[in-house]
Amino acid sequence: MSFKVLSLNVGRPENYSTDKGELRSAYRKQPVTEPVYLSSLNFSGDEQADKKHHGGVDQAVCLYPANHYRHFEKEYGMTFPYPSFGENITVEGIHECDTHIGDVFTLGEAEVQVTKPRKPCYIIARTHGIDDFPARLTKTGFTGFYLRVLKEGNVSQGDVMRLKHADPAGLTVADVNDVKFNDRNNKEKINRIIRVEALAEDLRQSLLRRL
Repeated sequence: MSFKVLSLNVGRPENYSTDKGELRSAYRKQPVTEPVYLSSLNFSGDEQADKKHHGGVDQAVCLYPANHYRHFEKEYGMTFPYPSFGENITVEGIHECDTHIGDVFTLGEAEVQVTKPRKPCYIIARTHGIDDFPARLTKTGFTGFYLRVLKEGNVSQGDVMRLKHADPAGLTVADVNDVKFNDRNNKEKINRIIRVEALAEDLRQSLLRRL
């Protein structure tokens, strides 16, 4: 399985105005065409404004599937240019329903592993002026997901993500989203999730508290 990187995006924290006041965030990333070095923490030139909830080794890369853009453009009747969802890489053909926690991909010179779904927050709503945007992302399951870096290296727009190893547990990002946002207290499902070794540790601890 292979998926093309349509846009590679980086950004640093900035202050910008929204319809509900000023916001400081690195959400408004910009596409870059030259190769960018991916370290264990982030792409060169990329930072997080809120390091308590963003960043770290389990959230080094935020991926968003390109096909979801078409869904939301139709729903809201507007154009969303890459990277409107604050992602580092916009990837064609990949989907939460077919991607497993623990799957390992080659990405340019780097190697990455899926760790957890992305949790849409108020910044998406504030940036686009669409109050129900986070709720729509969680309802559809079109959240995107995070990657940790197993091998550092340069990555470029147009590179292909190739599946190197599928996690044997077979637990999809969509399965985790279902428990996070819908079937919240299903102990059987929670236990299945927390047993996956590659799961991001903060999510594991959050689910353990539910038990």
